[in-house]
Amino acid sequence: MSDMPFGAPAASPPIPGMPAGAPAASPPMSGMMADSPAAEVATEDKCIMYQVTDEAPVDRCMERCTNNYLQWPECSNFFVGTPWPPSSYSSAASCPICQRQADQTEVLFATRFNTEFRIPEYTADAIVRAPDGLEDPRDDDSSLWNRVQLGLCSSTFHDHIRDSCDFPETYWWGVTKVSSRSCRIPSALYLAECGDCQGLDDDYDGCGTDADRGHLNPNAINNRDEASREATFSFINVAPQAPSFNRHVWESFEEKVRYKAEEVYRTAEAAGSGQRTLYVITGTKTDPGNEWLKGRVAFPDFFWKAVCYPGDESAGLRPFGVGFYGRNAEFTEVEDMVTLALPDFDSWLYDGGNDHIFQGSVCATDVDKWDIENE
Repeated sequence: MSDMPFGAPAASPPIPGMPAGAPAASPPMSGMMADSPAAEVATEDKCIMYQVTDEAPVDRCMERCTNNYLQWPECSNFFVGTPWPPSSYSSAASCPICQRQADQTEVLFATRFNTEFRIPEYTADAIVRAPDGLEDPRDDDSSLWNRVQLGLCSSTFHDHIRDSCDFPETYWWGVTKVSSRSCRIPSALYLAECGDCQGLDDDYDGCGTDADRGHLNPNAINNRDEASREATFSFINVAPQAPSFNRHVWESFEEKVRYKAEEVYRTAEAAGSGQRTLYVITGTKTDPGNEWLKGRVAFPDFFWKAVCYPGDESAGLRPFGVGFYGRNAEFTEVEDMVTLALPDFDSWLYDGGNDHIFQGSVCATDVDKWDIENE
């Protein structure tokens, strides 16, 4: 029996950024919360382990990923140039996801997720920091974490919701919270049929001194509306991040990107230009010999971010960009961060290959480098 969610098409064509025959893009997905006790990852497991003890069933995960593949073009507006650039990971476990929140139709950002390592390879967003947007957010809302992306859950899980719960079709994944009065989800089902292909909140519980829930697409930069912020609280958008690196080093660079997006908007508005968008792709990179959070979720070696402003020649606005990265470790300091012009960053990300993170755009050329380290 197919492991694809109920109602899914049976086959899919290849997608950009993947070779022919590779799995296609995933559906736009939404979050879901289980009201029954959270899936339990064995408490005796060490937080940081040097081998995976709960391997993901990659073939089954990628079969689920093909569901509703025709929706993937909805993500194209989050990329400048050609959508879905390759990542530094093998395409065999790479699942493109158009991120949706709840039962809304709006796609909020794009993610290429690795089902083997259970972490995002990258997320892509088109940032417009208008002055009338939301104020900077409060602290992270912990109640948003205990959710799963239903598109990576099994047909068994979808069948349970369809047959036992008072919800509409699960094909569109319009579910954020399951009421315990109308639908009780056994924790074993939650872990085995959803947690097999993605990280869960319990993977991080009790490991605060070893790993933060590290957003790739940060909630603070998304000031369009609450939905765009809440959608970032998903383990499709999170990887284990060394606490000191996250809270001091990485956060300082994220803040600079946020301020640059505001500057881009103001400058373009003053010049009478409609090009007010800063394109940002944030990702992870691993070397051989991964560490694993509780033996399930890979602890990436690097976090990186690439930024592109395509400019507007008619308004006198020059294109610029930058790529930067840092080792995901407690000892990493601000001065250890590496900032590169985009051609050099591409060379680092793709290990000397010819790919470009902003493929098919002006930022795949030698544009001005944003001097982020001195701001």
